[in-house]
Amino acid sequence: MTYLSRILEEKQREVRELKKGKPLQRYEELRLSLGPARDFRGAISGGNGALRLIAEVKKASPSRGVIVQDFDPVRIAGRYLDLGASAFSVLTDRMFFRGSDDYLVNVRQACPLPVLRKDFIVDEAQIFHSRLIGADAILLIVAALQSIQLADYLQIAAALGLHALVEVHDRGELDTAIESGAGIIGVNNRDLRDFSVRLETSIALRPFIPSGVVAVSESGMKTRADIDLLKEASFDAVLIGEGLHTSPELRDITW
Repeated sequence: MTYLSRILEEKQREVRELKKGKPLQRYEELRLSLGPARDFRGAISGGNGALRLIAEVKKASPSRGVIVQDFDPVRIAGRYLDLGASAFSVLTDRMFFRGSDDYLVNVRQACPLPVLRKDFIVDEAQIFHSRLIGADAILLIVAALQSIQLADYLQIAAALGLHALVEVHDRGELDTAIESGAGIIGVNNRDLRDFSVRLETSIALRPFIPSGVVAVSESGMKTRADIDLLKEASFDAVLIGEGLHTSPELRDITW
C-alpha cells in the first residue's frame, strides 16, 4: 500500500466523523458572519519575473517524522512573514503530518497573509469545513480525486469564495487539471506514492501549464540554485516547507 492510499483510507474515516458535525448546515447558518476570504491567487501571482514564496507551517511528515520539535505555528509564521512570504500553507492533517485545524485558525488570526489549507480533500464536506475554519484556499490533489470530483470541487470552492491549488505530478494529471478549469496548478516534485523527490518534475511539466494559470512548484527545494532554476523556468511561486527549516541558503533569500 502506498503512502497516498493509506492517507486516503484514513481521510474517509475522518470524513465520516466530520459529517456528524453537519458542516454544510453550519456554513449556511454562519455564512453571513464569515468575513471575505483573502486573495490567495493574487498574492502568489508572480508577474515581472518575481517568484513568490508560499511558506509552509509544518510540524511533521510521514517520511521524516517530526521536523520541528518545539512547534509554535504562530511564531514560525511570523518568521516567514519577516522573510517576505506572500502566503502561508498550513498542514491540518492530524494522523500523518501531526497538523491541526487550530494551527490554521491561529496563524490566520495572527498574520495578514492568505492561508492555504494543506490537507487531503476527498469529500465536499471538507471544503465547507475549510471555509468555516478560515482557510482562504484549499489543496485539491488530482491523484486523490476522480475527474468529475475535481471539477465539482473547483466549482464549490469558487462558490464559497475559496481559491484552489490543484496539485499534479505527471502529464496526465496536468491535463486533467487543465480540463477541469484549474486557475492555480501546483507541480508536486514529491511522488505521493513513495515520497521520493525530483525537482526535474517541475521543469518537465512547466512548458505545458497554460498562460493565465498560476504555476507553483512544490517541495524539494534545498538551495538558492534550486530557486534560481525554478525562477528561470517561469514559475510564479514556490511552496516550501522543510527547506525553510533545514537550509540556511533558503532562509537567506530575499523574497
